[in-house]
Amino acid sequence: MGLPTRLTTRLSSRLRAGGRSPTTIAVALVIVVAFAACTGDQDPPDAPEDSPSTSPPPVTSAESYVFTDAAGIEATLTLEGEGGELVVRNGTGAVLPKPGVFVLDARDGVRTTWRVVDAAPVGEGERASFQVDRPPAPEARHIGLVVLLLGGEDLGAFVPPQSGNEA
Repeated sequence: MGLPTRLTTRLSSRLRAGGRSPTTIAVALVIVVAFAACTGDQDPPDAPEDSPSTSPPPVTSAESYVFTDAAGIEATLTLEGEGGELVVRNGTGAVLPKPGVFVLDARDGVRTTWRVVDAAPVGEGERASFQVDRPPAPEARHIGLVVLLLGGEDLGAFVPPQSGNEA
């Protein structure tokens, strides 16, 4: 039993044309371009000198939520019974606006604002301590994310307490 006539006609046409279909030519062209672009002898270009700075490695505490950033802001939030204490250290070179805190519940993502009592700007080089009113929900065991606000702007999340020694 032989091949169907239509298939044999196509095969013989391709063989007469050098046996190269448009698909084969396209694949070969892609391979040639890929090899030409990959010399392997050159080092990657240097990063620009004005690359953005990255945040330092996270600092942790066994008792507190900790926030640090490359700009020089350090904050700790320690839960105490039905409230807490927020301590902000300012090493930025400028006055920081009033601090605030919000929390996301780990169970459902609900955002809850925690009131920073007598919140006030924190001067350059200063350390300020504030009491925090914590509503009953979420309970400490259901806290998913704690976020530092400055002047109402979301600055980022605190690193939660870590068991063991401070890093």
